[in-house]
Amino acid sequence: RYMTWQAKADNEGLKRRLWDLEKALEQAWEDKRDIHEEMTRQYQDLQKQTAAHSQCLEVKVKSLQEQLATRLQESQQIQETATQALAEKDKTIAQLQGKLDAMEREYEKILHGSLDLVLAKMAEASQHWEEVGTTIAMEHKEHLQEFGLNPLEI
Repeated sequence: RYMTWQAKADNEGLKRRLWDLEKALEQAWEDKRDIHEEMTRQYQDLQKQTAAHSQCLEVKVKSLQEQLATRLQESQQIQETATQALAEKDKTIAQLQGKLDAMEREYEKILHGSLDLVLAKMAEASQHWEEVGTTIAMEHKEHLQEFGLNPLEI
């Protein structure tokens, strides 16, 4: 009897232990399922956030690419305009330099011509005044000789 009672008690203990283990296993399965559901939900949320962020970045990249293309086009137009302006400036400078050189040559011709005329007039005037001076000197010499004076002594 004692052994039966002992076996029954052990059987009851084992049943209780089995029942506790089944409950613990069931609880572990529920915890695992809850954890799996939570992780799945977090994963899906993270995927949604990542997709939204990726989409936002794609929009931003597209916008920046468009801005870059616009800026490059503007830069190219500005560079072309600057190149044209520089070419026009160089052309204008070359034209003005040509005009300046032509004017300089013309002024040199005029100056040389004027100087030649002045020299000719000076030579003519010098000749004239030389003649006038000689005539006056001869007249004075004659007047001095009339009064009996030697012009070489004076």
